[in-house]
Amino acid sequence: MNIQSAGQMDLFPHRAELSPAEQVVYQMIYEAAENSQPCPVNIDFEVAAGFNSSSMGSVTVARLEAKGLIKVERFQKFREVEVIATGKRTARASNMHVVRPHVARGFGAGSRAPRPTDRKGYKRGRL
Repeated sequence: MNIQSAGQMDLFPHRAELSPAEQVVYQMIYEAAENSQPCPVNIDFEVAAGFNSSSMGSVTVARLEAKGLIKVERFQKFREVEVIATGKRTARASNMHVVRPHVARGFGAGSRAPRPTDRKGYKRGRL
């Protein structure tokens, strides 16, 4: 489905502000939300938009979120996306078992680092 077809022009108010790659990614997210399908993964975005970099899928999704067109809820390996214009959300991935939100590296996701005295037992005469 093309963005301009089926009288959907009112659902894409910021179309003139989007790059061609952002239009492709937004359209994929929009169609997934309309059909209650899971959000496409980054590699799907990269192939459809013709990117050569493996990071551009997530970068483009972040740009769309920054422009206020979508709202993203991130998990460890998946994301759920709400299209702001319609209020519809993409479905949860079928192989998604954990419902904990994504915790970025350095924000409490890892284990506690050992105390300095625990690491250097030889300095205190323990060894």
